[in-house]
Amino acid sequence: MEVTKEFFENLDAFVDQYGDPRTNDWPMVQGITTTLACVLVYLYIVLYLGPKFMENRKPFKILSIIKIYNLIQLVACIYIFYMILISGWTTKYSLGCEPVDFNAPHSNRLAKLFWWTYMLKFVEFVETAFFILRKKTKQVSGLHIYHHGSTFVLAWAAVKFFPGGMASFPILVNSVVHIIMYSYYQISTMGPQCHKYASKFKKYVTIIQLIQFVILVVHTLQVMSSSCSMPNFYLYGMLPDIIVLFYLFYKFYRNTYDTKKKNLDHKFGEKIK
Repeated sequence: MEVTKEFFENLDAFVDQYGDPRTNDWPMVQGITTTLACVLVYLYIVLYLGPKFMENRKPFKILSIIKIYNLIQLVACIYIFYMILISGWTTKYSLGCEPVDFNAPHSNRLAKLFWWTYMLKFVEFVETAFFILRKKTKQVSGLHIYHHGSTFVLAWAAVKFFPGGMASFPILVNSVVHIIMYSYYQISTMGPQCHKYASKFKKYVTIIQLIQFVILVVHTLQVMSSSCSMPNFYLYGMLPDIIVLFYLFYKFYRNTYDTKKKNLDHKFGEKIK
């Protein structure tokens, strides 16, 4: 036990020496063990404890709670988008390589917005709990679990190492996507007629997410330029995750909405029979 404790203390100390001094001691930012523990607890609840708890129970009726949650997320995403927009993007930042600025008047406010984004990703874990409590087991897919876990870790890394500069661009883009997404979710909960109307646009929400990943890949690749002063490990952290998410979302889109693929799969199945 003592060896394990020492290992994690050393790991936290190693991470902290490279962290932004402004955010190093903030709640859930100091070290990395708290973030990793949150992900492990999330996986334990999602993969074992939640399904075990619901095994012999009927689905919970929590639609009212979900409506309130969607509204809170929608307001939070609009607020974060607006505040980041006025914290450099309307005055100084461009779509090019922008290093983290430690001295600009807006820099500390931007760092705090990164932390609130990190907290928002923490709150998003509850979405998986909603699926489990409603016995929507198909919704708790590998894509869903990976997306929530990896995004939470990346949000921690952003506030820990890059709370500003070009690292704020993914938050801007993701906030827009989430505003659209939670608007869709909210409309879907407002009765059968609204759900029927919203379902027509369901696939476009996924398309927008795919477009988001393409934009972020192009933007992140700027770090490879010799004139860009952002550290390379920003690229090494962001790019693999974006590529994996694009693949998983594209696979989901093909399996769910590609009618040509479905027809081919159906014909292939008929031939086997």
